[in-house]
Amino acid sequence: MAVRRVLQIEDPTDAVVLRAKAKRITSFDQSLAGLVDDMIETMREARGVGIAAPQVGVSRRVVVIEEPAQYEEHEDGTQTQIAPAVLYVMVNPEIIKASEETHMLQEGCLSLPGRYTKVPRNKWVTIKYYDLKGREQRLRHIPAEDYKVGHIAQHEFDHLDGIMFTDRMTEESKLVDYRKESESARLKRRGLLARKKRPDTELESESATNE
Repeated sequence: MAVRRVLQIEDPTDAVVLRAKAKRITSFDQSLAGLVDDMIETMREARGVGIAAPQVGVSRRVVVIEEPAQYEEHEDGTQTQIAPAVLYVMVNPEIIKASEETHMLQEGCLSLPGRYTKVPRNKWVTIKYYDLKGREQRLRHIPAEDYKVGHIAQHEFDHLDGIMFTDRMTEESKLVDYRKESESARLKRRGLLARKKRPDTELESESATNE
């Protein structure tokens, strides 16, 4: 396993890969397993909740998603884990059904760090994909709220078609840039997120009403 460099959309060379439509996987072999292992390690090192193969320079239709653990906060400020993190490995994934209704969710991206905006996403989706052994799997009518897999998948699947979350901005969207915030503001913001046990990179939410 190894941590790979995450490609950046603002780098012209990286953008060529990020904007390309990824190719389908045809061989479920050891090289695919090695790629997935590296993607998982890279995602966790970057404190993301998902990553697509093009983001590590491999134009293939593979994503990994780690739905964060859920915590219950008590009156004394302590927290208890009520649901563990769930890891998904999706090969050749696709959304085969989706709600007509959408809602605005705030997202960020490991390939455009420090920038966040609200984008419209379907409220629920049905996903078909293959596991590492080539077996077909389905997640049916799953909600796309908060840091659930239904939301994260819509963001990650876009990467497989060369689409960035900023491409989905609407007239109501506003791109927020946190790269220039003061150190005290950064600590305050991340302190709040830490109490909510949320990642602070890919698909970061800045409000409990988002996601």
